Amino acid sequence: MGIQKVVRGGFKAEREFGFALESRFKDLDLSKVDTEGAAVVVVIADPRHLNLHQLSRVLVGAASGGVKTAVIDIPQKGLRKAVPIFNLFAMVDENARLKELQKLERAIRAGG
Repeated sequence: MGIQKVVRGGFKAEREFGFALESRFKDLDLSKVDTEGAAVVVVIADPRHLNLHQLSRVLVGAASGGVKTAVIDIPQKGLRKAVPIFNLFAMVDENARLKELQKLERAIRAGG
């Protein structure tokens, strides 16, 4: 098993060897990701309290360390997917921006 890193913000991230993903996640489709190097496994324990900014920082750190693959695991919903880490970062970044815009919209509506 990989090096575990517990992060506040509704998720846990850990590094895993890419070649170990197949044995760890038997039903996971790995055909569209690079399993040659390291991967990051993100287990989202509480999707409602997911801190997108913290997750974004973890993904940037992993990518700068050479990680090319991310596995997202949401056990509560039975969801698991392997994606290139850049794609996941782009989705997290976009959702963080949308969340900020929603807060701004609520503030404008409340003030006006």
